[in-house]
Amino acid sequence: MEVLADLLRALRTTAPLDALARLPRPGRPRGLRRDEVAMLTGLDPEYYARLERGEVAEPPDWVLDVLARVFNLDADAVDRMHRLAHPAVRRRVPPVVQQTVDNWHRAPVFAVNRRLDVLASNRLARVLFDGMDHTDNLMRHAFLEPGAQGFFRNWEREACSKVAHLVAANGDDADAPEVRDLVDQLCSESQEFRRMWGRRDAEVDEFKHMYHPEVGDMDLRHDTLSVGGAPDVLLYVCHADPGSAAEEALTLLGILAAGEP
Repeated sequence: MEVLADLLRALRTTAPLDALARLPRPGRPRGLRRDEVAMLTGLDPEYYARLERGEVAEPPDWVLDVLARVFNLDADAVDRMHRLAHPAVRRRVPPVVQQTVDNWHRAPVFAVNRRLDVLASNRLARVLFDGMDHTDNLMRHAFLEPGAQGFFRNWEREACSKVAHLVAANGDDADAPEVRDLVDQLCSESQEFRRMWGRRDAEVDEFKHMYHPEVGDMDLRHDTLSVGGAPDVLLYVCHADPGSAAEEALTLLGILAAGEP
């Protein structure tokens, strides 16, 4: 991550004083301090310092995007930043996985990696999470999205299950750098995650009790499927029992999804 760290230092020290920053800096027509970048992005100052020191193995996309907004980068510069941040592991899935996800019409489906980053999702899944933040990662969505406690009818149970998913997906590699970065961020920003991660005694829950403002309550079964030819990709599928109220709710969700651009 040294190349990305060099880029961030260069962007910070040459950042112009513009309407985005609006920081009083007498005698400093250009450049930001680390603490100013942290304040403007909402990142923890120590976390941003680690970014500039090249100590974060794989910064999440949402971090890169808020930095890009603060530094007022154009589309090409944003793409370069993402390439530098993910030189080896691209957040793309094989075409066959993307096709499988897209062709699943009666259930919300997510393709995720072992950090539970969302690599691909079908229309039902996108409409299910519509209007919420942190949907690039299922862990961040559960613990950092303000609306998650209303979205999940039994948030405590679901949050514990998400922790169990993360542990199960990584096994003996739970301390791998890319996973540790995610865990460090969640520990820094969520007291509830710190509590649950410290225990790590919950089991994966096969049921999801969700509420969508336009279709109401949905009690869905959850299956985790492995993908042949893509060993680091898992499919998370949420489906309804035949004839249930949740099946009707998913039908309504499908109608909403049909109008998605």
